[in-house]
Amino acid sequence: APLVLKYKYVKFRAEKIDHVSPEELEDRLNVYRETSAPQLVDLILRMGGIYVKIGQVMSTIGQGLLPQQYVDALKPLQDGVPPRNYDQISRIIEDSTGKKMNELFDSFDEKPIGAASVAQVHRATLRSRKEGEQPMPIVLKVQYPEVAELFEADLSNLEIATKLFAPENLEVAKALRKRHENELDFTKEADNLRECTRDMQQYGVEPSLVRIPRVVEEICTPNVLAMEYLEGVSLSDAIQREQDRVAKALGKQDGEELKKVLASRMREHFENGGGAGSGGMHMLGDKKMKLLNVMGPAATTMLRTYASVKDGIENAALSVAKFGSKVRNGWNQNNNLDLIADVGSNKNKSKINLGRALKTLVHVHGIQLLLSGTYNADPHPGNILILPDGRLGLLDYGMVGRLSPKDRETAAETILALSNKDKAATAKLYRDNGYKVSFQSGGESDDAILHRFASFHWDRIDLSPLTLDNGETVDLKELLRSTREHAVPSWVEEGRRLGGLLMGVNAQA
Repeated sequence: APLVLKYKYVKFRAEKIDHVSPEELEDRLNVYRETSAPQLVDLILRMGGIYVKIGQVMSTIGQGLLPQQYVDALKPLQDGVPPRNYDQISRIIEDSTGKKMNELFDSFDEKPIGAASVAQVHRATLRSRKEGEQPMPIVLKVQYPEVAELFEADLSNLEIATKLFAPENLEVAKALRKRHENELDFTKEADNLRECTRDMQQYGVEPSLVRIPRVVEEICTPNVLAMEYLEGVSLSDAIQREQDRVAKALGKQDGEELKKVLASRMREHFENGGGAGSGGMHMLGDKKMKLLNVMGPAATTMLRTYASVKDGIENAALSVAKFGSKVRNGWNQNNNLDLIADVGSNKNKSKINLGRALKTLVHVHGIQLLLSGTYNADPHPGNILILPDGRLGLLDYGMVGRLSPKDRETAAETILALSNKDKAATAKLYRDNGYKVSFQSGGESDDAILHRFASFHWDRIDLSPLTLDNGETVDLKELLRSTREHAVPSWVEEGRRLGGLLMGVNAQA
């Protein structure tokens, strides 16, 4: 509340007292955002539980919609929160398994590789059970003891608020409770991992395109879960690396500087219709990119190729310089290996094909949502690895969504109607299958409105002005502000959450 009041005060003073220009107003709001964004994250971390989950989701789907200061401040939540110390973690493991640490592990990394709202993850080596058996590298997910109580309080409050202010969405709140309760039982996550692995193998994408870690059966309790260790780079790190690479190719200092240029133009992109084909390289505002502007969607591939070539030339020059230095300073036995390691390191860093990884991510989640009906409901970039051979490692199946065959059929028909730009068919599917909405200004939701809302849920962020069936043009942002959803069927709720996360990941990239 104090953060909201301060925002309203800054805006009121600028507009009503000081009568500043729109540019000065934006400058003042940016100053406020710079200070309030870290305060918001601190508040989320103090509250913990489900609020960290909400922060993770907003950091992913907020790209281009929220002010960039908030997206940047929330983004570290994708990779984790402050971890617990080793004494606490080892006590949880021993209490949960009934065994001592040295009985279970040959080695255990005290520093976690990740810490999230529910648990933290450590690398370890499983003690061999048979003579001659090689120790197995694993990851261990350890749940915090107070999480169940915190989530219970948060979700109860959410249900109470829903009953009071939006009783028509009570079933959505109950479904959210069920999903989070399942997330707190790691034996159910183990079942989800096994089920999704079988499904993806049935559809031919596991292990050819993705890998889902296997469960270590001997360490699987409601609070502790062991899985095989997958080596790779997190998608969030790969996106950051790609941003830095492209930024330097364009003469910027790093990805942060490039994002500042893009953030101010991302909303304009959405207001022009969003999507892959309407943005292009014009957002960069760089004269030397005019050729790429003309090429439209193909520009992204060309830009990445340009960055890769530039990287390769710089790496080759660096290797030659190092080689010359070694020759001048005298050769020794380790020089050969050092040079190979230097070149290999640079090669590995530039080897990631981010475009292919993102297409695989959407493709696989499409299969999960529309064909198998069981899917990872939390695919933020911190939960996805890019493996050394280019496949994806899909982690964290604690939060899984499920759609019935009937709902999957309706979702597929909606996607086809959107693809065909068939407004009448899209609107009919929404009306006939439980979606109800009204507006403060009155009036019914005509086909054009429902088609645009469905587009938000399944396709793209499009904030451009909307032409109604009667020919009237309306400002979409004003329309959204006056919208009241009275009923959201589960297939829309599930689809728009997953669609929003995947659109957010692609917007970041």
